Amino acid sequence: MSEFDEGSLETSGGSSADAENTHSIAGRARVRAKLQADIEAYLSRGGTISEVANGFRSDGSNKADAGFNGRAL
Repeated sequence: MSEFDEGSLETSGGSSADAENTHSIAGRARVRAKLQADIEAYLSRGGTISEVANGFRSDGSNKADAGFNGRAL
């Protein structure tokens, strides 16, 4: 089971008057506060966060060849 709780996501494009405005300064502050609370909860359950170097790519060895799928890229 994933640690990510998809049930807490709000659907975009909803017509509900209660939908959170994330484009305002106050809306962004609410999103940041929620993210911080989620991070703290994750870490308190024993989760870890690792820092990776800028420019790190996990798919570096999976580059397509010039003749990929019979076509030029």
